[in-house]
Amino acid sequence: MTRSCADIFVDIPHTFIGDAAADISGIAYSSLDVRPGDAFFCIVGNVVDGHDFAQDAIDAGASAIVCERQLFSVDLKGATEVIVADSRRAMAEAAARFYGCASEDMDVVGVTGTNGKTTVTYLIEHMLAATGRACGVIGTCGSRAQGHPVRSAHTTPESADLQRILSLMRDERCQAVAMEVSSHALALGRTWATRFAVTAFTNITHDHLDYHKTFDEYFQAKKQLFSDDYPAIRVISAFSRPGRIVADERRQAGDVVISIGEDEADSIRLLSVAREGSKTQIRASLSNLRALSAFADADLPSEVSITHHLLGDFNTENALVALGCVVALGIPADQAASSLEDATPPPGRMQRICVAPSFDFMTFVDYAHTPDALMKVIQSARAATAGRVVVVFGCEGDRDRMKRAEMAEVSLAADVVFLTNDNAHGERVMDVLEEVASALPPSALEGEAAKVRVIADRKRAIRCAVDEARAQDIILICGRGHEDKMMFGADTVLFDDAEEARYALLQRAVEQGAEVR
Repeated sequence: MTRSCADIFVDIPHTFIGDAAADISGIAYSSLDVRPGDAFFCIVGNVVDGHDFAQDAIDAGASAIVCERQLFSVDLKGATEVIVADSRRAMAEAAARFYGCASEDMDVVGVTGTNGKTTVTYLIEHMLAATGRACGVIGTCGSRAQGHPVRSAHTTPESADLQRILSLMRDERCQAVAMEVSSHALALGRTWATRFAVTAFTNITHDHLDYHKTFDEYFQAKKQLFSDDYPAIRVISAFSRPGRIVADERRQAGDVVISIGEDEADSIRLLSVAREGSKTQIRASLSNLRALSAFADADLPSEVSITHHLLGDFNTENALVALGCVVALGIPADQAASSLEDATPPPGRMQRICVAPSFDFMTFVDYAHTPDALMKVIQSARAATAGRVVVVFGCEGDRDRMKRAEMAEVSLAADVVFLTNDNAHGERVMDVLEEVASALPPSALEGEAAKVRVIADRKRAIRCAVDEARAQDIILICGRGHEDKMMFGADTVLFDDAEEARYALLQRAVEQGAEVR
């Protein structure tokens, strides 16, 4: 595939120095990835400036250099220089045009929020597949088109990668795409030039303040997905005050808003929740949704029933948000709701770890890495068992230090806590653990049978939690979820909580004389 410079920049304010008809065969933003014929975009980052690598890109064969200032010291070697006001935004718009504006050919659902994004996108995919619509997924656990893996990085890929992935999904005949949209992606403009059919909001709690600095800045970044820059039907969880704020603002702006909550005025209103073992039954009213003019001609029941087997009270909210998204796409509500009975959790989201022979306690791996998420998984486990709740958790190094004390405080809602490492990055493991532990009352750390036990080695902490478990207990291994690598400074090692939990369970079984199969 090739396009001329003039073609891909036709709607972007620019100045050409060189041949406007130069052929472009790809989009690159790292000089290490440049192939002959690529347009290289000089992105100004927090650490490095892409303008400093323009010569490397030209030497690698770039046919165009897109920059925010003229590069007088660079030998263009015949490459076209394209000067733009904002190279990051220009890359998003140019990539969308280069790949044929793929988002316009599919129903793209963008889901943002601190917690629940991954589960909501998986449930959307599940409901769409059950009703015969091919769906792609982009998010924290990777990207795939109709179940086929697609190479990607970041929860929301960089704009050039995102547009490439969307074009691949279109080529795979996906009719819809469920995409997680992170606050980083919104702040960095990765989703510019993407057309959304639906944008959804789950919730917002303390997270990523190492990047956004204040909670308000974090909230404003999330709200960008609901701005006039991204027109769409809005599906917003109104179970919390921030969601109600977003819903009210967008109604006042004239958007179609499907609010999810318990208030009499909510579009999809939770009527009741009943739990029996692993089964959850939900009743929800759609009467107010039927009253919205956008759905006047839709064949909507006044009420739907949902049965699912996803552990966690928070999955009631996730299921209803996902339902709102697929209904917004025109999927029959009763069919979508009934399909959730056989939905399974995404990797690392209250993922139960089972071995044979089984134990009389349960073990789960979950991505909970914020105070709110940790509290919710502990509360959900508490409601699901008459036994104890045993938690393994840690805090990342070189990340949002302000939430460490909150995580420590929340962990005390469990009966037994194993405080351990979680991706040290460039910080000393013991420094992180000591900071978290300093927020705990000294009594929680005292004695051989202390409520909180500090074990730096995460593998050993998981094994100790398994050894600690008694009948009816629930073990929660939190913070890393689906991740399969841990970082120590410049080094990365393979480490998968689910696999480590299986190994620990099998070890315990063997040591107790069981025949493992």
